[in-house]
Amino acid sequence: MATWISIEGHRRLVEIIPNEVQELWDKWEIRGLILVSLVSQLILIVLGNRRRYKPNICTRALVWSTYLLADWVAAVAMGAISSNLGEYYENNHKKFSKYYINPQLLAFWAPFFLMHLGGPDTITAYALEDNELWLRHLVGLLSQTALTLYIIIMSWKGNWLSHLTIAMLIVGIIKYAERTWSLYCGSIQHLRDSFLRTIDTSKKIEQQQESNNDGMNFWEFLANSIQKDFENEERRAGDPRNYLRAIYIFVSLFADMVLSPWDITQDRKELHDRGCFHWSTYFTLVNNELKLMYDVFYTKAFANYGIQGLISRLVTLITTIVVLASYCKLSENKEHQVVDQIITYLLLVGALLAELSSFFFAVFSRWTRHYFRLRGSATFCCILGCIIDCFFTKSRVHISMGQSSFFTIICNKSLIIKGNFFPVNKLEKLSSVSHRLTSEHVLQKVYRSLYDKSERSLQSNLSGVPGYRSLLLEKNKPIFASEVEFHRTIITWHIVTDLCYHFYDEPSYHFDPRKNSKEMSDYMFFLLVKQRQMLPVGAGLITLRDTVIEAKRVFEDINVVTQEDNLGEACRKLLERSTTIPRNEDLRMQSTSILLHACDITNELIADAGEYRLPMWDFVEELWVQIISYAGAQCRVDMHAHQLRRGPEFLSHVWLLQAHLGLLDQFQIIPH
Repeated sequence: MATWISIEGHRRLVEIIPNEVQELWDKWEIRGLILVSLVSQLILIVLGNRRRYKPNICTRALVWSTYLLADWVAAVAMGAISSNLGEYYENNHKKFSKYYINPQLLAFWAPFFLMHLGGPDTITAYALEDNELWLRHLVGLLSQTALTLYIIIMSWKGNWLSHLTIAMLIVGIIKYAERTWSLYCGSIQHLRDSFLRTIDTSKKIEQQQESNNDGMNFWEFLANSIQKDFENEERRAGDPRNYLRAIYIFVSLFADMVLSPWDITQDRKELHDRGCFHWSTYFTLVNNELKLMYDVFYTKAFANYGIQGLISRLVTLITTIVVLASYCKLSENKEHQVVDQIITYLLLVGALLAELSSFFFAVFSRWTRHYFRLRGSATFCCILGCIIDCFFTKSRVHISMGQSSFFTIICNKSLIIKGNFFPVNKLEKLSSVSHRLTSEHVLQKVYRSLYDKSERSLQSNLSGVPGYRSLLLEKNKPIFASEVEFHRTIITWHIVTDLCYHFYDEPSYHFDPRKNSKEMSDYMFFLLVKQRQMLPVGAGLITLRDTVIEAKRVFEDINVVTQEDNLGEACRKLLERSTTIPRNEDLRMQSTSILLHACDITNELIADAGEYRLPMWDFVEELWVQIISYAGAQCRVDMHAHQLRRGPEFLSHVWLLQAHLGLLDQFQIIPH
């Protein structure tokens, strides 16, 4: 039937949708929604787990759009099936002669949308806030299940296809319930409540040794295992129980809990007693913790681990296999249209592939391995451990660092400044960003610095004088410590590092501290421009804008066109010119630029270094280590959790390592 619209007071009627298009829509409405929903699930299965490995912007955009589309399509398709069935029986089958779909087949398709609403195991929440909406998903589970039951009852015939529909309904309810449960378990409130119960449980471990452990949750098992683990003198850094203890410490941070003095002392003592291990061991530990916490917040980790998870996976997998085999055997070729048969087989095969991948990753996950270790199944854990270590464990930790630079903004041809005006929001677009693997020298330097700080003082107070401030004050030069605000310090010493780096214009491999300083400096500048939410609150972009404007003006005065291949010459001319520019206090009050101040510090460093530049680079390197450590400690915990969906930042690794060494404010408790 054509659709018409009245224009100019019924004077003229224009046909908007032709009859052919209307009929085509009626024929492919449900079928098209099914195909879109199925493709969405396949994309989420393949790419949903890629977010933990620094995905590019295209992957993130595709996952985000597919994540939103998947729920919408499934809900709309359920409503379309219900509406079509109602019209089918109301019109006594006549209206649907051209694009007829068997009502029983429609009912058989409905449970698959419940499965799609449950989503794959690789992604349950796109952002951390989705976990807090678990109650909305619980309402959706109840309403969509009721709608599916209504569809099944409307088309019930009592034959083999109706019974297969009931089997798939069970699978759909399990999948959707698992997602709802995982969202609930990943919420901060649930984690906090679980740890409060765990703390109470750990205080009564002696009374519970004779009780049945089946009633305990995972964290209670973990607390019990940790207590017993420290009674064993043969433990080692790579032992799974120590690995689980690290997870226990980490989850407590995200739940915003302050651990007891016993927890703090034992965790720090474990690292110090095993200090003979290679530094990479501890970064491997921290990296694995971040991956597991990604699972907690963004996947079906809580639904997968343990006996319940394996039983659930077996039930859904076996049921899907039985339904697929039964449908292949009992279905007749001429019973349904060819296109409907193809769609049905696509749904069944897609469901089977999803269940196989879910079962495979659930069985061979670290969660399952450590869960059974807590249960005392040593043989099973040994087999799982060998398989996981052989096929899933990488020999080297890959930690990515974003890189950006002040002079890349200056060299950008799109930088156009009119007078003293330049929009702050354009700084993000002008700053070109690259990513690189953190060098082993940087990791080693950061670990050694934090380890020594923890060893020197068991009660290092980062909330007092930050380490980078103490280091600057020790130089006994007022010009070094004149910048107090943290963002201004980052910009100042980033420009200083870049000026020194390009001033000497020598190969990086001659001085490892020089290369390390440049790497860490560019990383902190990247955070300032692109990831400001991970730094303390400050007016860094305002300062950066005024500094860019002044730098552009100075380079124009000395007739230097800044390009990537002449930065060495440009930096030398800038340092020479800065000594002749008068320091006008009136202009200084109107601008927050720190360019001339950074040039003064650079000239001071170069003058003190003379021909022996290695001590200068050692100082700059240690300064950046202290700046990164302070930034990691001051970053809000929820920002570290939010960042996990974009790939864990190097700053999160540093923060977590400080947590295990007892260098965070959250751990500043003096044991009695």
